[in-house]
Amino acid sequence: MLLLLFFKKTKEVFTIKEQVITVWSPAGLNTAKVSWPLANHIARHTTIALVELPCMGIPRLALQADCLDRTLHTDAAILEYERKNSSPIDFCQKVSDNLAILAANAYALPDHPVVHKVENSQTLQSFPAHFINRARKKGYSVIIFDCQGVLVSPMTFFALKQANTIILVVDDPSDLAWTLINKERLVDAYDIDVNAFLATTITTSPQYYEEIQKVLKCPVLPLHKIVHALADQGSSTTAKNQHLKQEQVVTG
Repeated sequence: MLLLLFFKKTKEVFTIKEQVITVWSPAGLNTAKVSWPLANHIARHTTIALVELPCMGIPRLALQADCLDRTLHTDAAILEYERKNSSPIDFCQKVSDNLAILAANAYALPDHPVVHKVENSQTLQSFPAHFINRARKKGYSVIIFDCQGVLVSPMTFFALKQANTIILVVDDPSDLAWTLINKERLVDAYDIDVNAFLATTITTSPQYYEEIQKVLKCPVLPLHKIVHALADQGSSTTAKNQHLKQEQVVTG
């Protein structure tokens, strides 16, 4: 709420160009506390679709955004994509003219997540690219993937591969080592551009950002400055958006 109030007070005017952003916490933090206010601020400048990938089956975005719906959610979008090649945009909830969200099912059974319901693993591997393609056709310029899985979770992995910018969320010294290991693995083993990474925190004071930056070896910014960084680097995303990647999923 404080982040949203801050954004309401700011009056920046700039252009955020077409791009894909993935918000991820290898340590399993509530990334919706970053993706939701970030999406609201970006929506002041361009069209945006925010989708929560329910690799762990935790409905964080629906609760964070207070968008609870028994039929419009990511779980339904994934299953209908597998059965009928349906557009996931049909399952989004419109928050405003510029912002649509697709959240995990807040009413799902915790012992029966959607990742256990699909019949083919290719469904999960291809869903991020499918979402991007359909969102582009509907005129959404920016796509944010809110990822809650680990690196070997198919949707999380392919959302990371599709991203122009990866925002790492950390909030405790114990998060840093594991986050760094995951970041370096993405760069060294899977050819993720080392310059694609930014980091932010949920509650950590900015006075510690310099120390965090030394550990993670990427810029650490408060959320409102990330918006400016996205505007600055949007111009370099065109080529990647024209050739959505369809690599095989990592298996370990």
